[in-house]
Amino acid sequence: MSTSRQNYFLTLFLALIAVVIVACGGNAENAAPAATSQPVATMPPAQFTAVAEQSASQNTNVAPKVETLVTPTVDASLSRGELVYKNKKCGDCHGAKGEGVADKGSALAGTTLEFQKFEDILRTGDNGILGNDHLYGASAISPSGMTNLYAFVTSLAK
Repeated sequence: MSTSRQNYFLTLFLALIAVVIVACGGNAENAAPAATSQPVATMPPAQFTAVAEQSASQNTNVAPKVETLVTPTVDASLSRGELVYKNKKCGDCHGAKGEGVADKGSALAGTTLEFQKFEDILRTGDNGILGNDHLYGASAISPSGMTNLYAFVTSLAK
């Protein structure tokens, strides 16, 4: 190979090495230290109180909330119970005022049934004894509807 051709390849090789060094950041000893990225706050820091501190810091003079057990006859809406009674056509057999209808249904006025027995009769037909006329699942009469209906029936005077 001729000398000029060797010089050409040597120059090309050195230029290529120079490009690689520049592209890779150059000499590590003389290079400026890499910038470290610091997180930039975009929101103020959260202020949380530890659970132990929360219970200690609560006002001890406040009385705890006491929930009372509501029996089906207390605080039940009689008008809603009457509406269920009418919508389910209970009066057709048991009378408009629960007095009963001869050869159709017994009197409900003055009933002493407990709520659980009352609900059982309407949900299961008293375990099938009363037939299909008393099958009201939760989709037919909601639990609150059942409570209101019971309140209405037990409010009927004998």
